[in-house]
Amino acid sequence: MNMAIDFAAPWLLVLLPLALLPLVPRRADTLAFAWLAWLPDDRAGRWIGFVAQGSAVLAMLAIVIGLAGPGRANRQVLRAGSGAQILILMDRSASMDEPMNSKGVEVSAGDSKNKVARASLTEFVAQRPNDRLAFMMFGTSPLLAMPFTYDHRAIDAAIAGTAIGRGMPDTQLDLGLLTAIGEFNGQHSSSRRAIVLVSDGGAKLDARVRRLIEDGLLRNQIALYFIYLRSSIYSPDLNAAVPSSESSAEAELHRYFLSLRTPYRLFQTGNAKSMRDAMAEINRQQNAITTFVEHLPREDWSPYCFAAALAACVLLMALRLCQVRVWS
Repeated sequence: MNMAIDFAAPWLLVLLPLALLPLVPRRADTLAFAWLAWLPDDRAGRWIGFVAQGSAVLAMLAIVIGLAGPGRANRQVLRAGSGAQILILMDRSASMDEPMNSKGVEVSAGDSKNKVARASLTEFVAQRPNDRLAFMMFGTSPLLAMPFTYDHRAIDAAIAGTAIGRGMPDTQLDLGLLTAIGEFNGQHSSSRRAIVLVSDGGAKLDARVRRLIEDGLLRNQIALYFIYLRSSIYSPDLNAAVPSSESSAEAELHRYFLSLRTPYRLFQTGNAKSMRDAMAEINRQQNAITTFVEHLPREDWSPYCFAAALAACVLLMALRLCQVRVWS
């Protein structure tokens, strides 16, 4: 951790000599008396005077230092735990609003693929308390709803937000996947990295895009999980032997993912139960002890200075009430 102390307004420290003013004798502190030898010895009074002067000095020092804004910036903490860096890339095209042929108990037939995916992803996030998660949607264009964060409530809110409005008219999966890979650039961590792609369709990628995706996954050491949501029995079955002549976009995308040099796993889901099973399997595979550097926000110490100044002023006022101002 960085222990260096900095000031938000260091120029205010030139006012520190003002804290010596309470030590300067003042005529207002003297009492008129004919002969000092007649005054009784007042040791307690002398100590109270010292405490009062010290309180005044402390109050002025604390106020000046507090106004200068002491604190610590650029703090870094090395943390360890079990978790991973996972980006959830969810299809938000109009086809995701269509019903999924679900025969599950919890989710009845007729619920949209978006709703089924939403429920399983929310449960998955709740089971990953130590992960740095990000959430991105794609359709006509990719939309980063939440960058990498440990605030899982923000991720839950981003997932819940996919229920608002209608889906986008197009599915640019290639652009969405490239943008998702780019989110890992510059993310320094020893943890596992993964992209969870949730979609009900595929894409036919050209050679340039294929090369960019493969290079990006390899450079950032990202595992890819493809959760393919089947709408009906007429959707391509990617778990079956896929012939090279199969021309569907889903089959072509699956064949390309199989050729990647980084880990890839297909989960084909046709109902809510299989979707939950897929997320549970990803949860099991992405558990490992990791170390990472967390950048903390600047720590402001000025409230502590003002609290010390307030305490010193309260003490000073209490001692002032005990002071003899007129000798009679």
